[in-house]
Amino acid sequence: MRPVVSQIALAYRDVFGVAKLDVILYPNKTAEYHVRGTPTFILFYKGKIVTTMVGAMPFKTLVDRINAGLMSVIQPPLTEEQTDTE
Repeated sequence: MRPVVSQIALAYRDVFGVAKLDVILYPNKTAEYHVRGTPTFILFYKGKIVTTMVGAMPFKTLVDRINAGLMSVIQPPLTEEQTDTE
């Protein structure tokens, strides 16, 4: 998964950050985030977990799941029709 994660980190560097946690070196964090298998991907927004994804997956699948998670917490911008108050 390293190449896929690196590709996502580069492609979306202006949107979100990517971090890696070594489950062997940080067992307390591993337990805190309920990591039971690797790879585990955790999407955070404003410090809270939005979604957790477990298992290897292709680039497109991971990006689609990240986008779905982001869309669940980020409100889309208002359209011009929604801002008209007449």
